[in-house]
Amino acid sequence: MMTQKPDDKPKAATPAEAPAKDAPKESAAAEAPFDAETETEALCASLEKAFRAAIGQMPNQLQLSEIHGLQASIRDLVKRAEDEGTGAILQLNALTEERDRQKADAERARADFLNYQARAKKDRERAEELSLRGYVSDLLPVLDSLDLSLANAKQSDASVETVGQALEMIADAMKQALHVRGLVRIEPLGKPFDANLHEAVHKRPADPAKKEEPGQVVEVFRAGYLWKGLVLRPAQVLVTDGPPAEKKD
Repeated sequence: MMTQKPDDKPKAATPAEAPAKDAPKESAAAEAPFDAETETEALCASLEKAFRAAIGQMPNQLQLSEIHGLQASIRDLVKRAEDEGTGAILQLNALTEERDRQKADAERARADFLNYQARAKKDRERAEELSLRGYVSDLLPVLDSLDLSLANAKQSDASVETVGQALEMIADAMKQALHVRGLVRIEPLGKPFDANLHEAVHKRPADPAKKEEPGQVVEVFRAGYLWKGLVLRPAQVLVTDGPPAEKKD
């Protein structure tokens, strides 16, 4: 009995074992960008092929017209979807550009406002410094008079009357310097009480013998002042509260 020798020739590779030469092509095809027109034509061809397989014979003119009508509807639907998608993308891009422009404008406006605030702050501080410098300059003659009066008061032959006159002159100079700058003294004595200008620190009944009326300022404890029409400090006053009650027997 003859035994069969093993075949020394290498066996051909089976389809499963064959190297996948088309893999790179498939990968490249998968990475290719989507083409709506190509995909639509492929879908229409597949639809026609499916109709032919379902009918089992060459379609007649009516069936062929129906197939072509469906294919045209598919093409039109894909075309409109593509156009709407393109329009939406264009609109989105336009909105994105407008958003970026408005954002840039807002940032630029904010930077300009911050710079304006910094400049305004410096200008205000500079104006305040110049204004204070003017006030101090106006008060320098008053300080000179005060120094001169103190020097005269230290002399052995200085009299009380002379010192008093010097103090009055200094006070008048001080009041004049402040009055020019807008300081006005509130004169409430004998006038009706005004809560906007006066501060009542004490009350007492009105004295008819002195022709006092209720709610009248009869004494000033501390002077008040207005600065350019605004209350800088209210005057502290004594106000009458009404006539004294009559004693009952």
